[in-house]
Amino acid sequence: MRNLKRNRMKTAQELNSLALETRRILGEDSYSPIDIFAVVNGWKEKKITIVKYPLSQRISGMCTKVDEDIIICINSTTSYGRQRFTLAHELYHILYETIDGRVVCDMHMGDDKTDSEKEADMFAGYLLMPYDTLFQYAKKFDGWTLNKIIDLEQLYMISHMALLFRLEKDGFVSANSMSPFKDIKISREAAKLGYGKELYLPSLEGKQYFTTGEYVRKVEKLSEMGLISEGKKEELLLDGFRADIVFNLDEEEGYPND
Repeated sequence: MRNLKRNRMKTAQELNSLALETRRILGEDSYSPIDIFAVVNGWKEKKITIVKYPLSQRISGMCTKVDEDIIICINSTTSYGRQRFTLAHELYHILYETIDGRVVCDMHMGDDKTDSEKEADMFAGYLLMPYDTLFQYAKKFDGWTLNKIIDLEQLYMISHMALLFRLEKDGFVSANSMSPFKDIKISREAAKLGYGKELYLPSLEGKQYFTTGEYVRKVEKLSEMGLISEGKKEELLLDGFRADIVFNLDEEEGYPND
């Protein structure tokens, strides 16, 4: 639930400016692709915990704030590109709205949403790829082809549907012109251009339950200070779906280190 007093919805220009300011706060420039998970996990003063979890198919993510601690939950059954968009979306709610309880966000993107959700969608798009970046890219050619769209979404690691939505909202294309690009097997088309499919796939089965950020740091700090036993530390890490830390598993191979 959001406790908001709204006079009007923010404009696209205001949301783009807010996204650029957020990039500056995060130490990022105004045009480069951003590793949103790494940046948020490293933003220690904000005490953000990210939990990847297989939510309902209609929910992209949710967020809540308890005192100074922030928890953002991402639907791990969605594509990696969508997970990145969802994290940026939830950041808007956390940073620029007053939250009372928790915010649950729908998978659907469109104009039939609340002003808060539409603002968060637009902010997420601008945070991952600011307006001027898209504008300069569009100036390089006449007309949007599927290949050009895939090139851009791969460069900025944005989900296919989120980019199509963005192109329409920012007036670069008409809704009708994008219709042929919506009902396709996008991972196959990207693969034919030489790209990997990772952007379009959900988290691996072994990583669909996974926690990063402040929660892990706090458990480690409590252990270092001698405030919890080794057994309690392991229990808390397992509660946070971090068996890889407890059992010293190699994240890439899935086998114990030598």
